[in-house]
Amino acid sequence: MAQESHSFLQQAMFNKTNLLVVGIFLSIVLTFSESAKSDFYLPTFVSQTGVTTAVRPNPDSTSEVRALCEPSGIPQFNYSHVDVVVVMLSPVCVTQQTVKLLRFNFNFRNLIYVVKYKEFCPYLLSLDDSVRCLDENDVLPGVSYKTLSAPGMSDNIKKLQGDNNRIGWYFQQYLKVGVALTIPDLSDHYLIWDADNIPIKPFEMFTEDGDAKFCANPSSSKSRSYGRFYKHITGRELLHPERKGKVYNFVCGYMMFYRPYVKEFLSFVDDYVQRNRPRDTLAKRGFPWSIHSVAEELFPSGTMFSEYDSYGSWVMDMHPQEFAMDYHISYVRNPTTRKVDGSHRHSFGEVSLRFAGALLMEGALEVQSGANGPEFKEGMHCCLTHKRICALGKGPTVGDHHHILIWEEHKFRYRRKDYCADPLPPKLAEAIHEVGTGMVFQNQKGRGSAPSDGT
Repeated sequence: MAQESHSFLQQAMFNKTNLLVVGIFLSIVLTFSESAKSDFYLPTFVSQTGVTTAVRPNPDSTSEVRALCEPSGIPQFNYSHVDVVVVMLSPVCVTQQTVKLLRFNFNFRNLIYVVKYKEFCPYLLSLDDSVRCLDENDVLPGVSYKTLSAPGMSDNIKKLQGDNNRIGWYFQQYLKVGVALTIPDLSDHYLIWDADNIPIKPFEMFTEDGDAKFCANPSSSKSRSYGRFYKHITGRELLHPERKGKVYNFVCGYMMFYRPYVKEFLSFVDDYVQRNRPRDTLAKRGFPWSIHSVAEELFPSGTMFSEYDSYGSWVMDMHPQEFAMDYHISYVRNPTTRKVDGSHRHSFGEVSLRFAGALLMEGALEVQSGANGPEFKEGMHCCLTHKRICALGKGPTVGDHHHILIWEEHKFRYRRKDYCADPLPPKLAEAIHEVGTGMVFQNQKGRGSAPSDGT
């Protein structure tokens, strides 16, 4: 009997030990699961329709891009607390690559595309679970291209803008800062990313303390105009970072905005403009009309607004300890796309933030051809594969790549004529034909479809 009791006690202790081990194991698994969820599953996003959907990284895009360009171990970044806002006229073929690389390199929460026509949204939403899409006319109440173009609103701009659609250019800038006021679920830090930028490799956008890092552009020629405009809407001098005796600006095609600072800046501008222009009925409407009223008045003098330079200067002036400069970002612009002959001259102005000499050898130069502007090669392959992105984005040293490839496909396809030999993805081509308004490409007829993933 005593032996049986001893055996029973041993069995009970064994079972208790097993249960304890199992309990600890389950606890570890659950803890890991919660950690994995926080690392790999992003917060939910409430769409404009009120439907809540889970947002997670697309494993297909991750596996496809993992070995892109530099597989030797550049760290990826988990910015799952940040939304990206991209304002564009229309998607192009490389938009699908941009989506994949933004997601893979930085793991952003949502990619919010603001487009001219809502017909483009189904195509964009098909690219990744993280994509959200908005019609540009639904972002700022009462503000649209139509209202900005109405009689009395932009008469000077319309008269003098020539072939450049400056009304649309201003509208896009208003949208980039205005989203901070109107999208309730937008992250506190949100990244504005120009649609032409392809992020070749990851780079830091925050300091270890969580402050935003601003890109430094050494080309400061256009900032003189921006400075005059900034003075008119704030009464303050436009500030720029300096390093080793060189003046930089903030115009890099992307910028990390902080909603409280954007709201602070826009509120200050409204108050300043309205106090100093008491008879200006347009300015009394507040943002963006307070800025647009000044834009309309100053346009004949060539004085224009820059959202990047203005916001960067504001933060530098009002919150000097809350940001850091990054002087090491480099990009290459439209390599191998230009017609070059003896009549052309080269301008390094906005081509690269570093390695200008190397870019000259690669043909990655802004080429000007007289009054008609740059001329592109005909019959180009505008849809980029991953391999070609790497080839076009090579840096000056072996194995090195630029951070950003600027690929202005909208100019190749939508300006003057279509320079591209390859067609757009079928679903995108269908949307563009549905929209019409001149964005129909003759060379799409009778040709095969572009690869759906651009690879």
